[in-house]
Amino acid sequence: MKKIIPFLILLVQCTSTSNNELTKEERNFAINELTNSKNNLLSVVDDLNELQLNYKSDESSWSIAQCTEHITIFENQVFEILEESLELPANPERREGVKNTDKELMARILDRTDKATTQEDLEPNGTYGNHNSTIEEFIVKREKHINYINTTKDDLRNHFMAFGTVDAYQIFLYMSAHTERHIEQIKEIKENINFPKN
Repeated sequence: MKKIIPFLILLVQCTSTSNNELTKEERNFAINELTNSKNNLLSVVDDLNELQLNYKSDESSWSIAQCTEHITIFENQVFEILEESLELPANPERREGVKNTDKELMARILDRTDKATTQEDLEPNGTYGNHNSTIEEFIVKREKHINYINTTKDDLRNHFMAFGTVDAYQIFLYMSAHTERHIEQIKEIKENINFPKN
């Protein structure tokens, strides 16, 4: 079993009328969120030079390059956890603990009031070599995930993470909201008074 992502434990699944395949509305919602967050990330890092990509407001903060690497590592690792959950039998009985809607769940992820510290295996460490390679990896994996949502017949609403009541469909919403969370962090870096202008 892959290491648990602690923040996911705090989340609870949303309601759904789907018992088997995703509905058209569920597919469209997840695809739109994943596509929009991908495009937003590419836009916010477009045309940044090495000095800008590696700028840190202080020694304890991440650079933009490190943020994008973390997003990409997360993208890969979370999908691996999802694949593990699909190896287990569907268990619709676990839906009894449902409390939040998808949008409420995403709002919790996007809320940066309480800054979280990531676990060690999600920290940026030069995994992909350089920023361009990292972005290429992110695009490839995100497109894979969008295609999966678009075509899967898996019962994502009745498969759950082994460590909580988050359903498999919500993992894709988590991916998107997690990306948007760090896009806001990148924007804050760019707005810093000492951020290199060129």
